[in-house]
Amino acid sequence: MSNQPGSIYKIGGRRYVDSQAVFNLADAHEVVAQHDGWRVMVGAGAVHCARVEDRPELPRQRGALYELSAEGGASLKAQRAAWLSQGLVQPGGTFDTWPGEPPAKTGCGGCGKTCGCGPCRLKHAAGEEHS
Repeated sequence: MSNQPGSIYKIGGRRYVDSQAVFNLADAHEVVAQHDGWRVMVGAGAVHCARVEDRPELPRQRGALYELSAEGGASLKAQRAAWLSQGLVQPGGTFDTWPGEPPAKTGCGGCGKTCGCGPCRLKHAAGEEHS
């Protein structure tokens, strides 16, 4: 087992782990490469670790970030508890929204070309030159 636990996060109700966590899980479980990340084989199912890109780095994050989802008979809650008790992961934080990003907006309510919110940057950046 690794001396460094990876980090597990809860953001907006979804669970994420960093590369260190996946590395540690490979010591305890069969881990299969997927086109978008990894599949950790656990009991009667698996935990899919899908690569997350273009997000601000999280506290204590080591390496890439992966979103977790249970497949088959796997329970994400049970696996998280087991991984914590085995020292494979440690809590990295619980957040309502992604740290370092403004709260999600339901629309562009009055935002314009100079707005810094993510949706507006994407909307207004297409086809425009920025100085």
